[in-house]
Amino acid sequence: MKKSLRFVAMALALVAFSSTQAQCPTGETQVTVSVTTDQWGTETTWSLTGLGGTPVYASGGPYTNLGAAGTTDQPSVNACVPDGVVLVFTMNDSYGDGMCCAYGSGSYSVTAGATTLAGNTNFTGSQDLSYFITGGQSALDLAPLSVNLPAVVAQGNVTIGGVVRNFGTTAITGFTLNYSVDGGATVSAPISANIAPASNYTFSHPTAWAATTGSHVINVWTSAPNGGTDGNTVNDQMSTTVSVASQSVQRKVLIEEFTSSTCAPCASYNVTFDPLLTSLSTNTGSSNIAAVKYQMNWPSPGTDPSYNPDGVTRRTFYGVSGIPDVFLNGAAIQNSYANNATNLNNEAALPAFCSIDLNATYAGNTLTVNATVTPHANFGANHKLFIAAIESYSYQGTTSQNQFKHAQRKMLPNGSGITLTTLQDGVAQNFTQSYNFTQGGVAQGNYNLWGQIANVKVVAFVQNTSTKQVLQAAFVGQLSVGIDEANALDRRLTLFPNPTDGLMNLSFDLPSATNVRFQVLDLAGQEVMVANRGFGSGEQRHDLDLSALANGSYMVVVTADGLTATRKVTVSK
Repeated sequence: MKKSLRFVAMALALVAFSSTQAQCPTGETQVTVSVTTDQWGTETTWSLTGLGGTPVYASGGPYTNLGAAGTTDQPSVNACVPDGVVLVFTMNDSYGDGMCCAYGSGSYSVTAGATTLAGNTNFTGSQDLSYFITGGQSALDLAPLSVNLPAVVAQGNVTIGGVVRNFGTTAITGFTLNYSVDGGATVSAPISANIAPASNYTFSHPTAWAATTGSHVINVWTSAPNGGTDGNTVNDQMSTTVSVASQSVQRKVLIEEFTSSTCAPCASYNVTFDPLLTSLSTNTGSSNIAAVKYQMNWPSPGTDPSYNPDGVTRRTFYGVSGIPDVFLNGAAIQNSYANNATNLNNEAALPAFCSIDLNATYAGNTLTVNATVTPHANFGANHKLFIAAIESYSYQGTTSQNQFKHAQRKMLPNGSGITLTTLQDGVAQNFTQSYNFTQGGVAQGNYNLWGQIANVKVVAFVQNTSTKQVLQAAFVGQLSVGIDEANALDRRLTLFPNPTDGLMNLSFDLPSATNVRFQVLDLAGQEVMVANRGFGSGEQRHDLDLSALANGSYMVVVTADGLTATRKVTVSK
């Protein structure tokens, strides 16, 4: 199954017995996490944390796979947790099909003594989230679960929103919602609501925050539930840090797809996805859509020649275990969401708070990329710049797909990217990367080009390596040159496969409709084949059948509008 992100808030469970067990200090309760994995234990991880993912009280996985469908009872894990605070248990499945069904009926539970705090015997998605507290239950206990503010916002009025949960035994019909900025004046508002026990309520404070540039700490808390006193004040407040940008810029959306020439579902997906990307002028001109595709070496026979170590690094970064798999600005999404122009345009309409100035040139077979990253807000650490050289080409794999677009051929310097220093508003960082390509001879493990370097495009993006959020992307759709490249026919002519067992495909561009002459010469210069054909303007394809020729090397000469391009080919049957 494809990723199916699922957030599950379990029914309220609280421990009403004494928290002073022998195993834990006073004011804490011991909880036990029990996990039964299915066949694919390596997909399963879990954590027991406070809100926001910290602190981490316990965690587990990934586990070991079985050779066939079945289950494994993993060793239980005990942890002491503080009473009264909101705890979050997160169960993850990296493939997105949970611990279920044909691969074995897995399950998990979190208990305190005889009380079950969280659990699921039918986990079928990517993620389960469960909220609970220990140490006893109050009649009135309202606590924030989240403050829904982006890490970076634009200047101006910003609505403070989030989610609160009723951990008490009494339904709550009203409360006071408060916030402050940087410890300043409290902004309060009465909220009318109907929040049953074990239920959530999504709030928006009616008084907007007038956000100014810089980093700010936002404190949000509740008070006076039902006009009374909250019986558990430990969990009433939540804080978050927000950076307010000095300016916003046009966002370029980054699409990353993991695919393969041996993957039939990938071919089916790309039947509509590739034309969509073309219609959006992806990686071309002033388009706001950038794309990189990483070719993988599965499913069987796993022979995609464009599979290389840089693609493996990106696969590991995201934890990809099934293809096709699409990521949008670093986020794991349903493939169908990315295959929709409206969704992509909506993503591009969101402001970006980081600029990437990018240019790329080539001389001979050497690609040189210059990139300047300028943040327009304080983003902090854990960011990298990634640069991908991509290529489009024709190749017949084991599926119906024979055209491959935006395929990664090399990441500069590699798939691990370039570590950026802490991103501070207005402080630019400059980088230069070069790579000397080899043309032809593409095979698994190498970074060779299918065609000429002039056909290469470059995509760059800044990504948070902790959250995987992509701040901004950029691309160069046409390389600049440092030598005379007046012969556009020669620059754009590619032949594949080479060597060939007979049938060879030629790809080239024509500025206008014209007649094209194709000659095949042996190495002594004797003409062994000739053909003439008329073509329209733009990108063209032509098949040459060389199967009648003896094994050996030949020269293919293409002539159009006074321009000539020559390529050496090898026939090997």
